[in-house]
Amino acid sequence: MYSYASLLDTFDRVVVINLARRRERFARFTRRFQAWPFKPPQRFEAIDGLQVQIPDYWKNGPGAWGCMLSHQAVVDSAIADGVSSLLVLEDDAYPVPDFTPLAADFLAKVPKDWDCLMFGTEHLFPPIVVGPGVVRCVGSIRTHAYAVRGRMLPVLREFWKHHKTQHCDMGLALTMRYVKAYAPNPLLIGQDAGESDITGLSESLRFLSAHQIEDIAQRRGASQSPALQKLETELVPS
Repeated sequence: MYSYASLLDTFDRVVVINLARRRERFARFTRRFQAWPFKPPQRFEAIDGLQVQIPDYWKNGPGAWGCMLSHQAVVDSAIADGVSSLLVLEDDAYPVPDFTPLAADFLAKVPKDWDCLMFGTEHLFPPIVVGPGVVRCVGSIRTHAYAVRGRMLPVLREFWKHHKTQHCDMGLALTMRYVKAYAPNPLLIGQDAGESDITGLSESLRFLSAHQIEDIAQRRGASQSPALQKLETELVPS
């Protein structure tokens, strides 16, 4: 079993990407991850696609452009600072109940040669079963909860440069042909309900299994006081 003490040193840096105009999402993120097992997350102020010039070749909208620039900046900063392992989260990352012991179990089982870990993802192609609770990603998207280390940092940066017309998660998925990316099975972090900064659509809690979502709903309803439920309603877009 991966010890809880060792979880603290798993990643050199932990970053949460959050728009300046969406600070309520960061507040909600910190409430969700109160029992956080890794290094304290650093808030990275996301680049707002509505506030920057978008190149003519980009056809995926300002939200996706800002997302791409933000993830590139986080990785570039890690490389510049000599960070060897990086965990990146978006502010709508939603952990499953008992995240800490489940993360410890996953990290104890995952092959030691990992380049990338997808704590949350959407598998475009069926992953390869490695062992109990662990799969190898063949082509998996979403960037709400991923970790990269070592050679993967510059590899990911180069893929983003060469596949600059696509969403950043597609560039990440393309690296999986050449590096070793693993995910827990079932996944440990989904994307929360609310208004998407990429599409502008109202989304439900997603990218977790049906029983995980049901468990979250039951625990959330049972554990929240009326005052906290009121606060969530006021702060979070429906």
